[in-house]
Amino acid sequence: MAENTEMQKNHGILLRGREHLEITAVTDVISFDEDSVNLETSMGEMLVEGEEMHVGTLDTQRGILTIDGRINGLYYRTEEPRKKGIGRFFSK
Repeated sequence: MAENTEMQKNHGILLRGREHLEITAVTDVISFDEDSVNLETSMGEMLVEGEEMHVGTLDTQRGILTIDGRINGLYYRTEEPRKKGIGRFFSK
């Protein structure tokens, strides 16, 4: 339990110029392509949307993921979308 709490505290996002993204406390990468990366973090499921994205570093032992490319959006999964059409990715 303490380990999970510590990893949640370490979860962070660093975005440089919308072209380089570093995410910490990543536990799994569910899927990825040039337009989206779906991953699991200690704070829940996350979707990164963009263009021409490439995974640079993937180290699940240390919980680090880096993505290079055009970053257009970052979204955490919510249990229920507030309005129909919002969270289109996660509502399926």
